Amino acid sequence: MSVPLDSRVVRILRWLLEQTRPRSTADLASDLGLSQRVVRYRLGAVESYLRDAGLHLVRQRGSGLWIEGPAETIANLRSLLAAEAPTTPRVYARDEREHVLLASLLWSAPDPTSLDALQDQLEVSKASARRDLKRTEPWLERRGLFLARQPGVGITVVGSEVTIRKALVQLAVEAAPEEVLHELCMTPFENASLVWVRVAAGMRDHLARFPMEAAARVVTESGLAGMLDEGNSELVLCVYLAVTAARLATGKTVTLDTGLHRSLTDHPLSASAAKIAAAFEAEFGAELPDPEVAGITEYLLGLVSLGVDPGKGGHDELVVQLTELAADRLDAALATDLELKRSLSQHLDRLAVRLRYGLPVFNPLLGEVAERYAEVHRVALELGEVIAEYFEAQLEEDEVGYITMYLSGAMERARLFPGRRVLVVCPSGMATAWVLVSRIQAEFPQFDVVNVLSLRGYQSLEDRDADLVISTVELAENGVPVVVVNPLLTSSDVRRLAAHV
Repeated sequence: MSVPLDSRVVRILRWLLEQTRPRSTADLASDLGLSQRVVRYRLGAVESYLRDAGLHLVRQRGSGLWIEGPAETIANLRSLLAAEAPTTPRVYARDEREHVLLASLLWSAPDPTSLDALQDQLEVSKASARRDLKRTEPWLERRGLFLARQPGVGITVVGSEVTIRKALVQLAVEAAPEEVLHELCMTPFENASLVWVRVAAGMRDHLARFPMEAAARVVTESGLAGMLDEGNSELVLCVYLAVTAARLATGKTVTLDTGLHRSLTDHPLSASAAKIAAAFEAEFGAELPDPEVAGITEYLLGLVSLGVDPGKGGHDELVVQLTELAADRLDAALATDLELKRSLSQHLDRLAVRLRYGLPVFNPLLGEVAERYAEVHRVALELGEVIAEYFEAQLEEDEVGYITMYLSGAMERARLFPGRRVLVVCPSGMATAWVLVSRIQAEFPQFDVVNVLSLRGYQSLEDRDADLVISTVELAENGVPVVVVNPLLTSSDVRRLAAHV
């Protein structure tokens, strides 16, 4: 075939080949989750490809689109496209790129992922990958997860295994239409058809990891099928169990602190979790340790709590009160940060469930955030007192740690924290100097490069108002730390600079 293919053209072709009657461009766009503009832009390539294959794309105003040609040729083309799909260049919309990025980060957690690997998966420039990465942070924060950047090592999602699994489930539900997930619960992945046209290529690879059909059998065998009547709760439970099976297969297991483990073990829903665990062990041939069963109990608690009125009629007024207090204590910009309001609102919803069932909370980053963001933590303690009064309950210090993280994340987004002021000294010439500066800014966006100097310019500088000097030649320290680096900033340079972040 002479016409170049990309992943969107392949999805459009496969969708058209499955239709038994004329369908509109709007139907095509809706089914594939694309804009009509994107579809129309690629119909020319689709038409040319079909023509080369001996088929004809009919476009008739008022009727729609359909393919005409011999049935045998259509069947052969279906097989050809199925074989070519895995190697076709991938093209994603912005939200699709974010889904693929989140899938990669979450699946790798708690291990780090390099920016180079993420760039390769998205097939975009490193600058685009970095921008997409920044856009994923609020999504993760709303689910109690946070990104840790380790220069020279990679990017890591920080959070408990239970929280990571919940986020993987949420991502699957957001990125794949409900009918696709239902099909995967009833059909082996390789025989499913909707997933190939309704889901972007990178997310399709991600969903292929999860044994959805086997997980659906677990729900049926446990006797819980039909008992979870909260909307799509049964489907969501299937996804959670499929994610659990996939994560266990890679050695990622649940660990719980003693208080939470005991609370979940004693909860009445643990009997239902035990039935699921027995069916899971029979289906997958692997024994579930006690923390895994407790993790299932916790997930069931979330499912049965959906839509339950916490008794306060929502938390909107409390969120406004909290953000106004934070704005008064820290910065006025926090009062209008919509992402901060969403994060606080969702955290309060989870807090209401924890208080209702007496579940403790554990924040593995409490000590680190309290030390690193001491001023923000003091404000978070004030907010914690307001929250405790609202719920008429004592607030755990770990909860205050999460409030600190939401506030500090908002301040990072608004660039309200002062960056580290850096002087760059490079006597090799300005061309080399700006190569070094670009590498520094790419690896350390928190560094504020205030001046770029020659050796003579640095030696004659009277006011060295900076937190760090990065130089390509040896310099005597004069009250400001000096790090000597290669002009191309090697990985070992990045690791030494990371100590000054």
